[in-house]
Amino acid sequence: MQNSAKWMELQPGLQKYVHRWMPPREPSVNVCIVHGLGEHGGRYHSLAHDLVEAGFGVTAFDQQGHGRSPEHRGRVRSYTSLLDEIAAFLEWNRRSFSEIPTVLFGHSMGGNLVINYGLRDYRQPHRIIASSPMIEQTRPPSRMFVRLARVILWLAPNLTLRSNPVAERLMSDPVEQKMLREDELFHSQISLRLGAGLLDSGAWILQNANRLKTKLLLTHGTSDYMTSPDASAEFAKRAGPLCELVILENQLHDPFRDMERAAVIARYVEFIRDSLKDESTV
Repeated sequence: MQNSAKWMELQPGLQKYVHRWMPPREPSVNVCIVHGLGEHGGRYHSLAHDLVEAGFGVTAFDQQGHGRSPEHRGRVRSYTSLLDEIAAFLEWNRRSFSEIPTVLFGHSMGGNLVINYGLRDYRQPHRIIASSPMIEQTRPPSRMFVRLARVILWLAPNLTLRSNPVAERLMSDPVEQKMLREDELFHSQISLRLGAGLLDSGAWILQNANRLKTKLLLTHGTSDYMTSPDASAEFAKRAGPLCELVILENQLHDPFRDMERAAVIARYVEFIRDSLKDESTV
């Protein structure tokens, strides 16, 4: 597997730190990863390894306020700017892999973003995978907290809150848990602007699920303590036949980092390979 990580210009004026994993031969599919809250593109090395073994090329980038991006941790310019940067990331990838299908993968916050991307008027990838998407929290904040936060949002949109993610509650693999605890780029901060954007876009997803125009694989573990599998099931119900829902019994928030990840990743691979059977490119 060939692995590289460096700053790239996705479009004029847009520099991003990009991670790329490639098979020894020409890839059959171009997989583009959108990471979750607090993460960075390099956190997907293990998943990329499995996807590369299947013959796919894999690319990820560090989003605003994450990884090696220069913004303060957890801060973004706007929610819409995150979607616009995904669009630029996909177009940049297509220029290198114009003859093969492009599949967009997003986890947690990234799952929220890729579903939103699939419902909006962007040029679409061939297929989308959303893992444990942040549509709703498993334990939503109280209405009083949300009201107070929205008042403060007007005064200090970049005010940052901290969470306390517990590795053992995210994934069952001790090796992955250790990697998370030792990851110097991982953080647990979220600005009010980003938090409000995720909250509002999650509600928008449910209200506009019937706008889905791209085949979507949605996976969610029933033991996810961060994002709601019930909200994912409700979205899939509203989205209709283009959305395939896979509920993972007793799985945690990061199922592709669990001890039982082989079956989950095999389903990803099958879904990605099926993009080669699609009649036309997007």
